[in-house]
Amino acid sequence: MAGGAPTTRGRLMERNVSEVFGERDPGRRERAIAELYADDCAFYDADGESIGQTAVSDHVGRILDEGPPGMAFRLVGRAEVIHDLGRLRWQMGPAGAPPVMTGMDIAVFANGKIRTLYTFIESPVAMAADARAGSGT
Repeated sequence: MAGGAPTTRGRLMERNVSEVFGERDPGRRERAIAELYADDCAFYDADGESIGQTAVSDHVGRILDEGPPGMAFRLVGRAEVIHDLGRLRWQMGPAGAPPVMTGMDIAVFANGKIRTLYTFIESPVAMAADARAGSGT
């Protein structure tokens, strides 16, 4: 249901953005992953795959370490969930400034946790070019 109250699974996805991808402290991030992700979880993005909770935490840590200080993830609307599949749009950028990156997470759920997460990334420059192409300018 778009725009309505988030479901339990939708809240998992929303918490994932702040408590996992927004958490620079490895210990807190690992505790959040243990709560939100299945033991045999998998994370896929353009850089490859991470299998298991420790690998997911390590991969997210690298993403955060490679980004400039002060960057933060923000939700773009609420997560949408149909049965065991969810999607959530997000953006990343300095607080109070336009985003430098946007993306979408697709999650597959099992037993009340995130089993598999796929992350798609697009840059604002690409989005602006797509919008211009669609408007005929």
